[in-house]
Amino acid sequence: MVVYAELKIPADGFVIGQAFSSLPDVQVELERVVPTVDTVVPFVWVRGADPDDVIQVTRAHGAVEHIAVLDEYEAQGTLFRIVWRRAFRDAIVAIAESDMTLLSATGTAEEWQFELRAPSNAPLAEFQHWLHSEGVPLTILRLTNTELKREQQQYGLTASQHEALRLAYERGYFNEPHETTLETLATELGISRQSFGGRLRRGFQNLVASTLMDEPK
Repeated sequence: MVVYAELKIPADGFVIGQAFSSLPDVQVELERVVPTVDTVVPFVWVRGADPDDVIQVTRAHGAVEHIAVLDEYEAQGTLFRIVWRRAFRDAIVAIAESDMTLLSATGTAEEWQFELRAPSNAPLAEFQHWLHSEGVPLTILRLTNTELKREQQQYGLTASQHEALRLAYERGYFNEPHETTLETLATELGISRQSFGGRLRRGFQNLVASTLMDEPK
């Protein structure tokens, strides 16, 4: 039985969030996280902040060993590779070391939202207990304990990606001209525009990989 969870924690509740919390208009999206023996290496998209400011504030953070710009796109922002010391115990480290899969993580200067997949309720319960022991407030936005639907299995979609794609289609977002906006769709689900846009983008990526590519990445 696959378990999906969407949860929210304050930005100052974990190290990566703290590093970006001094940038008031920042929007951060984790592209992927690579754990090693001594470090955690997140690749992050950053919007709403000058790349030089991002480098300055993250280098000033004690957990950062190295940060580098990998690419820049007007629509997606700036892609950074950051090497974090693994000497600290952190929400991202706890997820990386667990049986859970981090499907998405988006944040602002105030709060971060995570989408997680687990093989059972146990890893999620352990993670929730760990956050509580660290004094980190946790808000569970959605918890789904169900078998994957046929179309989700076939196209590699998560529950939230399937929901975002379906809602956007039903509300006419893909029509020309658009019959709705990302802001309106995000509000309907009670999430940020950034989070909804990320789900839509990752959903499209999975659809393309499963239908047009011979060997998905």
